[in-house]
Amino acid sequence: MALAHQAQVAIYLIVFGALAGCAALRDAPRLAYQCPQGLGFEARLYEDMALLDGQRGHAVLERRPSQQADALIYGDATLTADFGLGVDQRLVRLSYAGIPEAVTCTRVAPAAGQPPAPVRAAPRPGPRNPPPYDPDAPVETNIRFGDGNVGPG
Repeated sequence: MALAHQAQVAIYLIVFGALAGCAALRDAPRLAYQCPQGLGFEARLYEDMALLDGQRGHAVLERRPSQQADALIYGDATLTADFGLGVDQRLVRLSYAGIPEAVTCTRVAPAAGQPPAPVRAAPRPGPRNPPPYDPDAPVETNIRFGDGNVGPG
């Protein structure tokens, strides 16, 4: 009996680990960058957007069209980020609308023993918030009105 219980627990752990691994593979890798003045941020790049999380907040940047198909340029009205610069693609140039000089940040090497994730966009759209609730939208129900057939089938 104890052996069957241990086997069942092992199967649950394997399935849970596989599901967690699949969920982790679907998301874009977190790329850590270090900037001048001791500032830093993490970026997740998708085919249509970049998510930046740093000490000064969170930014969602839409991908900008470029003449080069593999260029990773994202931006909004206040910031443009150009990823994958330099010989080893470890640099990002941040150009702010209100600052005349661009800021160049360097990608931080991952923990020892881990291979660095390539700087590329994940092959899927980024996470979007659902549309806001519309109180005037029609609601589908299974309630019927009238003299029609109301029985099963």
